[in-house]
This record gives sequence, C-alpha cells and structure tokens, in this order.
Amino acid sequence: GDEGSLVDMTRHIHLPNSERRRLEADRHGNGSKIAEVGFDPTVGEWYYLTMRPDKIAPNHISTVLGTLLELAESLTTEELRYRMSVPAGARDTFGKEVRTMQKQLLDHQRKQLKRQREAHGNRSR
Repeated sequence: GDEGSLVDMTRHIHLPNSERRRLEADRHGNGSKIAEVGFDPTVGEWYYLTMRPDKIAPNHISTVLGTLLELAESLTTEELRYRMSVPAGARDTFGKEVRTMQKQLLDHQRKQLKRQREAHGNRSR
C-alpha cells in the first residue's frame, strides 16, 4: 500500500484446498514468502503458480489492483455479479451454467426452426 504498508489479499483470493496445500509445501520447502497465483475465469477459481524466492517485497497494491482490473475487464457485468455473489467456500459454477444455458438456447432455436419449416411446408401444399 501507500508508504510501504502491507495489504493482506488473502481475504480476497481463495485458493482451492489442493492449490493451497501445494503453495504451503513449496513455501516451507524454500522459505519464500511471496507466491504467484493466477485466475481461471472458466471455473472462477484462483490457482497457485509458484513461489517467488527472487522477490524480496510483494508487488505494490497498485500493481495488484491493476492486474485484478485486467482480469475483470474480460468479464461481463452479469458474470462479475454472479461470481461476486457466490458464498465463500461454495463452488463457482458460472462456466458450467452458461454452457448449459447455451445448449438450451440452441435446442430452443432448432425447435423453432423446425416448427417454422413445418408451418411453411403446410402452407405450400
């Protein structure tokens, strides 16, 4: 943060248990205190990349917030609202739900086209 203060981001970035265990094992293995994480928007989860023993200080909060904004910019408002409303500890199923709804929409469209073709065929007789 400003004036060298530390900002705890662990409240905002929740790793799945398996990723957290990997991070903790690596942290204890090399003594590093700075981890690099990524975000998978398809499943709405953070994941652990690596420990950063080459860094002696974490990124400035403006760098962290800038990165979070870049991630958020590829999200729609609806997706962001959905993902932010997922209760802590619950699985974010946005991607799965969207794929299900897209399939339903395609099925609906096919049925409509079939009905239109059938109606057009009946009129031409």
